[in-house]
Amino acid sequence: SCLRLHLQLIKDVLNKQIDNQRKYNHKIWRDGPKDGINEYGFPPYIIAKQLIAVNNSPPALKNLYLLEFHPSLGLASLIPKALDHILQEFQQIYRPKTASDIINLEKRVLQLTLDEWMTLESPESFYGSQLQKDLFVDVLVEDPSLVREIAVSALKSITEEEQKQGKEKHVWFMNIFSRLLELLTLRHRLIEVAVESAQLGRLYKEFAGEMGFDEFHLYLRPVYFEFATHKEKADQLPPIFITALLEDDSGVDRYIPSSLVLSIQDIDNQIGKFSFRIRESILQLLLHSGVENLQTALACQVTQKNILLVAVQQAAFCHMMYPTQAGAMKERSQSMRSQSSSTSERSSTIGNEMESQLLATVPLTSYSVVRFSAGSWNLKRPPEGFISIQLEKQGPRDIMLNTFIQKKQILGSRMQNPDEVNKLKREVIAEYCHKVTHRMSQYSLRSQIIAYYNSIKGLLEDLPTVRDKYFIIGLPQEKKVGKEKLENDPRSFCPRPRCLLSADGRSFLNLWFIPHPSETLFMFKMLPEQAGCKALRLTLQIVAAFHDIVSYIFSFAQLGSAPGCFDYFCLEHLTADWGGTEQIGMELQELQKKIDNLHNPSDPNEVAQMLSLHRDILFLQFDAAVRHLVRKAFLSSGNVSAYQSVTDNIYHGLPPLSNSIVRSAFASQLLIPQLLDPYSHRTLMLFPWRTFLANGGPFPVTISNLNPINNNMQLCLSGLNDEDRRVAHGELIGVQSEMEDILLNNYAILDDHREWRTPFAKQSSGRFDEVSGKPSGALLELPHSVASCSLLKSYLILWKQLEVSKTEWGRLKLKVEDINTVHLYKQFSEVYNVEILYPAMRSVAIRMGLEDEFEGFVTTPQCTFPLKEVSEAELKTQQLRQLLESLEIHMIHNVQKKINKEMTLVISEKAREERNLPTELWKHRNMQENFSVPRPEIVESFIQRLLENHQETDAEIIIGKDHLQRCLTALGCDIMARERSNFETYSMFYENILQQQQQLLYQKEQEMDATEDKTGNAELGLSQVAELTHEMIMEITALRARFTDLQRKDYSLKEQIRKEVQEDYGALVQSLFLMCLQLKGKLDEYRLSINQHMFEIISEVRRDGVDKMIDLKKKFGSTKDNSRLKEHLAQQGQLQKLRDENSSLGKLVCKLKTISCWKETVQKAKLSASLREMEKEHLLQEAEHRMNQEVHRGQKLNQIKTENLGRMLEDLGERELRLQCLSAEAEKSSKRRQLQERKMKKEIHQVRTQLTQERSLKLDAFQRVDELQSQLYVMEAAAPQRNFSAGLTRRSANLSRSANSIKLSFPGSASWIQNTEISTFALSRDFKQHFLSTDSMHGMSSATEETQRPKTVPSGWRNRVVDALLPDLTENPHLVVPIQKKSQNCSPGQRRQ
Repeated sequence: SCLRLHLQLIKDVLNKQIDNQRKYNHKIWRDGPKDGINEYGFPPYIIAKQLIAVNNSPPALKNLYLLEFHPSLGLASLIPKALDHILQEFQQIYRPKTASDIINLEKRVLQLTLDEWMTLESPESFYGSQLQKDLFVDVLVEDPSLVREIAVSALKSITEEEQKQGKEKHVWFMNIFSRLLELLTLRHRLIEVAVESAQLGRLYKEFAGEMGFDEFHLYLRPVYFEFATHKEKADQLPPIFITALLEDDSGVDRYIPSSLVLSIQDIDNQIGKFSFRIRESILQLLLHSGVENLQTALACQVTQKNILLVAVQQAAFCHMMYPTQAGAMKERSQSMRSQSSSTSERSSTIGNEMESQLLATVPLTSYSVVRFSAGSWNLKRPPEGFISIQLEKQGPRDIMLNTFIQKKQILGSRMQNPDEVNKLKREVIAEYCHKVTHRMSQYSLRSQIIAYYNSIKGLLEDLPTVRDKYFIIGLPQEKKVGKEKLENDPRSFCPRPRCLLSADGRSFLNLWFIPHPSETLFMFKMLPEQAGCKALRLTLQIVAAFHDIVSYIFSFAQLGSAPGCFDYFCLEHLTADWGGTEQIGMELQELQKKIDNLHNPSDPNEVAQMLSLHRDILFLQFDAAVRHLVRKAFLSSGNVSAYQSVTDNIYHGLPPLSNSIVRSAFASQLLIPQLLDPYSHRTLMLFPWRTFLANGGPFPVTISNLNPINNNMQLCLSGLNDEDRRVAHGELIGVQSEMEDILLNNYAILDDHREWRTPFAKQSSGRFDEVSGKPSGALLELPHSVASCSLLKSYLILWKQLEVSKTEWGRLKLKVEDINTVHLYKQFSEVYNVEILYPAMRSVAIRMGLEDEFEGFVTTPQCTFPLKEVSEAELKTQQLRQLLESLEIHMIHNVQKKINKEMTLVISEKAREERNLPTELWKHRNMQENFSVPRPEIVESFIQRLLENHQETDAEIIIGKDHLQRCLTALGCDIMARERSNFETYSMFYENILQQQQQLLYQKEQEMDATEDKTGNAELGLSQVAELTHEMIMEITALRARFTDLQRKDYSLKEQIRKEVQEDYGALVQSLFLMCLQLKGKLDEYRLSINQHMFEIISEVRRDGVDKMIDLKKKFGSTKDNSRLKEHLAQQGQLQKLRDENSSLGKLVCKLKTISCWKETVQKAKLSASLREMEKEHLLQEAEHRMNQEVHRGQKLNQIKTENLGRMLEDLGERELRLQCLSAEAEKSSKRRQLQERKMKKEIHQVRTQLTQERSLKLDAFQRVDELQSQLYVMEAAAPQRNFSAGLTRRSANLSRSANSIKLSFPGSASWIQNTEISTFALSRDFKQHFLSTDSMHGMSSATEETQRPKTVPSGWRNRVVDALLPDLTENPHLVVPIQKKSQNCSPGQRRQ
């Protein structure tokens, strides 16, 4: 039933998508294809003629047209991901115990999803009719052709208004197109965010009703900028206790709009005024500040969506509950306090046991949590978790309006410009969005803290013994009694405080306290905003890391449970092999020890850092063990099935446990550009929206985003049996042991980070491990926890880098896709030991001075001996360095090959002299035919098949006859299949080679034709070249003259501007100088007055001192005379008078200096004015002189021009006469050439006919020679007389000599040209004599001998002679003409010779 529902959902979704795509295609191709450049980028045209089925079986989707193709159907793979995400959420809510419960839950989820899909509302139905027309209508914006027309019209309007040329024009075009794309993207995002806000608004109303609040808390009454008034106390915050609104809600506005509107329309009606319905409105948005207004509207809507999401999250995480009797709760809490106070006098040695007993008395059944509200209508959510959006937005909105009114008054007349008003509105709206977001971030932090604590509670419910022993569960509305500071007093037992951090958020207290959601909602609300936000962030960091650690510990304990069991956390299902509850307790105690061993355990920053590092270490350990060690163990032992099972599962289970990037399901077409890190701040600033989609998870707008660690860890080992699980458990424990060894080896380094010792470390520092003789890792003085965690994390990252590099190196070295067989793994291990591991160990040994010891133990590459003095980290680092060097060398070779190939192409393209584009540089390389025949395992399969049914004894193997026959038949079939595949492979290989060679020949022919055409068209007339050269020279001279004029004008303009600036700023500079002089004089006077005042004060103090000294002497009865003091006082008075005179003289000197400086400045100003006047007069004289010179030069140029024109007219007349004479002579010469060509053609025709006749005669003669030679050989064999044979030999000698004379002459030489007719005549005469002499004897030989002697002369000799004597006449007919002429010039005597 689940599969049926799943199929129906997928089928309906895809069929609807096909219909939508057909409508879109019809909209684009409504006029049919026209095969133009304007259709570039459109989807392919669908020819709606014949529907077909995709496959022969009954198709699930509707029938398609023959060439119908929709790429968007590839996004159907996201539907199962969404369904899995929904199913995980419901599993966390219901927590099914059996397989049937999971199946029923999945069925209900699928049915719910299908019902929602069938009753799905359109996105625009959430909003009013006017907004549907302005924003959601898609008649114009969703049509690419209409959008293109809008862009073209915008470009035309801009070019008509502003005349742009060159680069400026291109910049304007790019700006228009970029703004158009931004406009379309903003509309898409605004629709998406508006729909999400509407759906979240529905949930907000439902949760508000469950908490007892009304709907009007969602809305804020619009107050526009033009009608706003200044408000006092605008920054008033909402009430700290939201429950006060249930008693008195008079301060809340009960405004509810008639229809839902955008968030920007609650603030302003001008910024939020836009329309995508008509072309004029889109052009208005495109050409003016419409893009900026849309960006502001989108920012407001995103802020509204985030507010709704935070409010819904906080309400959802505060589960429904019904309280029990309050009296019983009070009694239990009082008994708990009495027990805690009675144990204060006990010894600290039993402190842990007493604390566990104390925590066991916490009332855990005082309330009941309901995670799903179906069927529980009488329950009610706690009202403390409600957020009034109206009150949260009202304060920042009033501050924004006050800021706008103040700035409007400051700017004054600038506010009459509408663009300036809109700009100011956008600024204050952006500030308003920032303030609201910052305020709502505290609610978001609290809701996430509550979610993590709820998850921890859910984990602890399945293990009540662990919960009662190690954790403290908070109560609703409990009062904090006791100290908020831990004291290390070994004489008394002090229970831990019942809170995570102190009230001010600066001290860490108790990690094991799980507060109630009602306590978390009011956490740090009394602190200032910045301090409260910082405390909440620290709390979230600690709680998130602690949640992941606890979840990992519990999940690790359940890995040993039965594969078919779903109730993992039952005590009977937790096996002792994987630790059980005892191991969980030990891990939790170890975590507390690490916290106690911190430098400052009460610092929340250090605790958060240590917990996050510890969490990363746990996940990295699990990743290293499962991804590398477990798979390696299975593959090395030959358990390929277990290896493949783990390999398939880790690709789904391990990525959620790491910090790998998880892209959003809605970002398939909106990717971040390459070489940008999605987590970097630079990427966030450049592409904020795409960065959010890239690292925000598959579904960013979700209520709960907790990582299901338990499910992912179970998934990695889900396909293993009990024996394989034990192997995996051993490897996991081995990783933990290796981590302990790493800490022991680096204990001295970590000890430097510790500045104090814990009491536990002092008491147990002298104990040793009984087994190994070393100090125990648990009992040693624990090093600084942060330093040790950082060391382990760096080691694990190094290990992971090494394994990844090793895998890639092995894949490249063995030239395989994956090392997934035992044979490949053994081969890889041997190669790796020889090329990487052994050199790495050797280099480490040489560096540490252990080369002799290493050489003594390691004698072969296959046998490696570990160095005891070398740590694993050093060895892995050296291996990684070796791997990186090898991979770098490989990359360098590949890059060199590519560069050489590209350079060859570039050089070849540069060598070409054509004017066409060098297309070879961006062509795809041709397919390389790597011919490799696969090796069929015929022998192995035959042996395996033969041994399947046999009987084996000590000395023999018995195989049945029928079985042997079947095996032989199968062997014959395999051989025939191999031969057939080989034939097909060879034929395809040779066909591809022939096709490639044919293509190369065609390219060569095209290049040759192109070069011939180029050489024919490259010749230009000399007259054309001369005309072009003359025109270029004239243009260059004109440009030079214009350039000099422009330089002269530029210089004069600069001089004029400089003088004007001097005149304008001269008075200002003079006044500034005077002010400086005055200030300087005042400063001097002030300095002198200060000195004088100081001296006066000193003299007064001196007089007072002297008087007091005299009084003291009189008081104590001193008889010394005071005359010296009085004389000294009188001298100081005289000195003070001199100083006063000096200061007065100094003031006079300062005044004289200022007067002299003033006189100098006045004289300089007069001189500068006189100099300017003289320069003006000089410039006027120079201008007059230049004008006279230019007039004189113009007259001379006119005279020269008239003279040159006369000369040019005379030259033109003479040239015309010469041209007439030359044209007459050219006509005569052309007629002569025509006559000569006709004669030459006749002679060539005669020579060709004569040569063809001679060729035919010579061929006949050669044929007759062959026949006569054959007859001669027959007669030699038959005739007994030697005389007859001697005569024949003489004739054959003559024939051979004549043939040798023929063979020695070859075409192309002068002797062949001279003796052509003589040799031909001699041959014909010898042939006639030989024919007459041998013809009479042919009859006798034929009568006596019936069998003829075979030919001993090869036929190739005749062909070579014919080719040498008679070349092809059609190949080069021009060679015949000189031969004919030569033969005609020769005398008969010469021809005989």
